[in-house]
Amino acid sequence: MNIAHIKDERIQTTEDHCRETAEIASKFAEDFSASDIGRLSGLLHDAGKLSEAFNLYITGKKKVARGQIDHSFAGARYITEVADSMNANCTDADRYYAISRIVGHIIAAHHGLQDNYDNGTDRFRKRISKDDFYSEIAGKISDIADEATVKNLLKASETEYREIKNRLDTLCKRTNDNKKCNVAYAFYIGLLERLLQSVLIDADRTNTADFMNDTQTNINTDVATLWAEMESRLNRKRESFANKCDRISLQRKNISQRCYEFAANKVGICRLIVPTGGGKTLSSLRFAIEYCKKWKMKKIFYIAPFMSILEQNSDEIRGIAGDENFLEHHSDFLSEIEDENELSEYELHTERWDIPVIATTMVQFLNALFSGKISAVRRMHQLCKSVIIIDEVQSVPQKCINMFNLAMNFLSEICGCTIILCSATQPVFDKVDYPLLLDSNDSMTGDYSEDFNIFKRTDVIPKIEKYGYSYEQAAEFCYHQFCEAGNLLVIVNTKSSALEVYGRLKEKNLSEETVLIHLSTNMCPEHRRERIKEIRDALDQSKPVICVTTQLIEAGVDISFKCVVRSLAGLDNVVQAAGRCNRHGEEDKNCPVYIINIKDENLAKLKEIKESQRVARKIIDSDSYSDYLEVKTLSEYYSLLFKDKNTEMSYKVEYPDTTILDLLSLNMKWHNPCLSKDYCKKNEYSAQAFKTAGKLFEVIDNHTINVIVPYNEDADNIIKELCSEIPADRVNAILRKAQKYTVSIYQNTNKKLNDSNGIYRVPCGAIVLEKEFYCEDFGITTEASEMETLIL
Repeated sequence: MNIAHIKDERIQTTEDHCRETAEIASKFAEDFSASDIGRLSGLLHDAGKLSEAFNLYITGKKKVARGQIDHSFAGARYITEVADSMNANCTDADRYYAISRIVGHIIAAHHGLQDNYDNGTDRFRKRISKDDFYSEIAGKISDIADEATVKNLLKASETEYREIKNRLDTLCKRTNDNKKCNVAYAFYIGLLERLLQSVLIDADRTNTADFMNDTQTNINTDVATLWAEMESRLNRKRESFANKCDRISLQRKNISQRCYEFAANKVGICRLIVPTGGGKTLSSLRFAIEYCKKWKMKKIFYIAPFMSILEQNSDEIRGIAGDENFLEHHSDFLSEIEDENELSEYELHTERWDIPVIATTMVQFLNALFSGKISAVRRMHQLCKSVIIIDEVQSVPQKCINMFNLAMNFLSEICGCTIILCSATQPVFDKVDYPLLLDSNDSMTGDYSEDFNIFKRTDVIPKIEKYGYSYEQAAEFCYHQFCEAGNLLVIVNTKSSALEVYGRLKEKNLSEETVLIHLSTNMCPEHRRERIKEIRDALDQSKPVICVTTQLIEAGVDISFKCVVRSLAGLDNVVQAAGRCNRHGEEDKNCPVYIINIKDENLAKLKEIKESQRVARKIIDSDSYSDYLEVKTLSEYYSLLFKDKNTEMSYKVEYPDTTILDLLSLNMKWHNPCLSKDYCKKNEYSAQAFKTAGKLFEVIDNHTINVIVPYNEDADNIIKELCSEIPADRVNAILRKAQKYTVSIYQNTNKKLNDSNGIYRVPCGAIVLEKEFYCEDFGITTEASEMETLIL
């Protein structure tokens, strides 16, 4: 008997595991017309477990060091040998070469991404050249599938691969530059390999988890009924706005109707250009529901750049989708163990995006496409056949723009996705070196000029000083504006700046009824929700309010002040800040949004903000623009911002001296000039360094760690549960509940908390903060003395 897994007294044979994984992988890959490729990779992925050496290891009869038995290479070697034998009898001598290598790559890497090629070495060829028990394994592969079955599947897989390649050829022809076309094509092939890798990893882990828990995962979800239910709930919500007849409310209804009607069109990639406060979240969701109904889509994804937007809009979407159909995902708690033969039970239950309606962050979305973490790779295929709403698309990090564009093109063309780019400040992603390929009818609402005319409720007023404002001067300016307006929102670029301005405003002669609030990403989502509710309540009661915060509030948060002061950043930030001022047109005049430049802000590590400041200052100083909120002004701002930045927008890395775009496409830095021309030609588009690129890729430059904080009694109870002995299959559900009590901290904060015994790890691997290191006013603090100083 060949054993794949053991749980208590139960045994899953390698044959059963491979066949069951193949069925699941085939079903997953149907979404992009690659079911036979999925089935083939699933059948052979664990062929290496057919050796007696693995049997001795898995039964504990022989102690083996971690990683000593490589069970992933055998299936990869076998499929390349079968392909070589078929090629030898084929008029096209390379017919099965490319598809066998792709299937081989994903089998070899199903426990961790690998570099196909690095530093002059074909890593895949080297990996499959080993002989570890291979003769024994090859003699037993017929126990899983006979040679005729494998050959027939390889033929069918080659047909699927050729059809996908033809679609990629068509996609590349829309890029007019031949050199860039080659890079784009190689990048698309790499994304296809990652997509197939995602299918195999998810199928393997799903089947393993089912065996371990003695369950059966349902992968055939019927969502047609859900879309109808969501439409009904959304319509009831819309009815609550029916009696609002002011100019702005009427225009919001008009925008919503145009979005609904646009769902009659087949959509690839389009834009939803709506002024701030124009109701784009519900309008885009209305489109998505109708589109899913009409075009039989499987999922709706809502992607937000900031936690504040995700938190607010998740509440709206959850109410329409229902708790059981909705997932809000923004944190990965569990670290991964790189092991060829072992997966912890917790890893089998990492978040896999198997819910019909998902709200997640830009970080998690881009990680699914580019990160080296297997948990992230696993999620990628779940994007197929989805409507993907990307809110505040201008927040895509500049270094990721070229890869983002190519990935969106791939998701649209190969994965059957419909992608909606939402923003009042649309960046010119279609005019860069690797452009976003928008639909010819790319505006969901058609002509949007009247929308912007009606929604003009503010005046942007630069108050730039030659040498900038000190914190004291900035606070004095803000205090003066507060006295004039009666309430004030202050948005700065860093958390430390927010604390400095907040502290100085606290020293001003504020009345007892004045509500002065500090908002920070050092606070957990539930804490911020409560603070934002406190602000709204105070504003509704016409109390004097000052809120000091960072950009976490400036996009998507439905809140309205009479005056906003924005520390100089990009013009897109200014527009979003203006969206928190006179949001519903409640004042009978335009309200002021002031731009000031704070010289004390330290932006040394925030290069994108610094560059955005420079370009915005250039626009402001030119005196050529009368309205900084106009779409035309924003387009010119983005053109200046993106000018001559192809390398930066391809994610430049220092080691090796290249870009992640190159590592995930032609990988020119590591090509070996000594290899034959024939070999290079056959492997030109499959030389990606996935492992290296995955390790280097970070959406946010400073690596962060997610910490669960003991904010309230509910958080305390969740932490107690995580500290107890709980079944692995329940951990994911508990961690989902914990998300609203999590904070992402940087490495330096993590070190300080570690040194002060301020954090600890619970059995499932999640990290928890000690209670004395969390403050009501500021969130996470690194030491008690710091908390006392801040409060004073």
